[in-house]
Amino acid sequence: MTHPQFAQTYSQFPEHFYSYVTPEALKSAELIHVNHHLLKDLNLPLNDDFNEDIIANMTAGIAFPDELRPLAQKYTGHQFGYYNPNLGDGRGVLLGQIQASAEQSWDLHLKGSGLTPYSRSGDGRAVLRSSVREYLIGEALHALKVPTTRCLSLSTGSEQVYREQPEPRASYIRLAKTHIRFGHFEWLAQRGKATDLKNLADYVITTVYPELADIVPLQSRYAALLKTITENTAKMIAAWQTVGFCHGVMNTDNMSVAGETFDFGPYAFLDDCKIHYICNHSDSEGRYAYSQQPNIGLWNCQVLALAFSQLISSEDIDEAINTYVDTFNQTYLNRMADKFGILSPEDDSKEFMAETLLLLDKSNLDFHYFFTQLEHFDSENHSQFEAFIHQAATKHHSAWQTWQEDYRAIISQQSNDERIQKLQSSNPKFVLRNYIAQEVIQATENGNFQPLTQWMNWLQNPFAEASTDTSPEQTYFSPPASEKKSLVLSCSS
Repeated sequence: MTHPQFAQTYSQFPEHFYSYVTPEALKSAELIHVNHHLLKDLNLPLNDDFNEDIIANMTAGIAFPDELRPLAQKYTGHQFGYYNPNLGDGRGVLLGQIQASAEQSWDLHLKGSGLTPYSRSGDGRAVLRSSVREYLIGEALHALKVPTTRCLSLSTGSEQVYREQPEPRASYIRLAKTHIRFGHFEWLAQRGKATDLKNLADYVITTVYPELADIVPLQSRYAALLKTITENTAKMIAAWQTVGFCHGVMNTDNMSVAGETFDFGPYAFLDDCKIHYICNHSDSEGRYAYSQQPNIGLWNCQVLALAFSQLISSEDIDEAINTYVDTFNQTYLNRMADKFGILSPEDDSKEFMAETLLLLDKSNLDFHYFFTQLEHFDSENHSQFEAFIHQAATKHHSAWQTWQEDYRAIISQQSNDERIQKLQSSNPKFVLRNYIAQEVIQATENGNFQPLTQWMNWLQNPFAEASTDTSPEQTYFSPPASEKKSLVLSCSS
């Protein structure tokens, strides 16, 4: 098969950067889903020669266009704060790139493809459970305007893979602007090869940030690259915080230089607004708790900056780190203001929003449902808003009365119609809570793929209302029952 829209640009690097790998194809493979919404979004080339049979073979690891040469990348990284020199693509391979336009190409990465030289003690395979979770979350975050990788296609087969118990094997294709991680630069810095560092930085500029290519001298170009990476990372993590998303494993090898959410493990959206919520059962010390994500993002950028110290000055590094702090603060303020329906946030708005989250935490109120209920504030349905607050927050009645007075004062000088419009466009009705993901997984494992298709559609349109008050999707708009809240998952998820 020859398809000129494909290439493998990473093979330009020396052989110590990667290892060519032949994927272990799924047995009795079945293509579960193709993300046509993604194909349309990215304007990926589709024609009679590029059809679902080709996608099915690629996703199952059976056959690939001639231009794609599967390889496993070598990198390192800090895992839970400790440097690990023995990392690399252990259960996936970079197939190559697909050209969407003259200006933009996308990496194609096959996950669950079997053993690589970097698999360590693993089998390099993926289970259907974790594959479905990543397949769903990419669409969920993208629709919420959170920078993220997304998945093109998902397949399963007849084999069983043992984790805590036997589970069906699966594989899927992930699309990303790049698969270069912070850990790639850490690895090259540890090797002490400045030429390799420059070549990788040049590659990132060419493939991800071409607008930086004309900056001279080279030190200024690399300084601009680090600053852009820290800025995009700050925007991404500010977006996580405002949508109540917990990544769970913010190791530096899971951080993309494109500032896209990457390498999902035991992720979760908040149910009750618990500021110090830990979604990863393996995170015994809470390093990656929801409240810690902004600081860990900064820490990771400092680690990346240390690797860049072989290319740029300490002043350039300080500027990049300061950029992270300033960008996070401003992005968080603007996005949270949208969630509150505050059209022109002032400095004291940030304090009000922070105090609100603390009060939600004390009151054990649902993070997402609270913001959807703000539509009813001071409306003919105001009693619905108050009923939600006081049903779960009787101990904090006076605090919520004061809160209502403060909120009323903040919004008193703005258009209520504009406030409602902002609330409705910023607060999703459909949220991929963990109990929902588990429902989809169980159906998929039982051979029922309809819930997966349905939830892909809902997550791609998360702000939509249910068609009627009795529609099945209406049941997902309310806070979940207590037994469905705050599920804790392990890294194998």
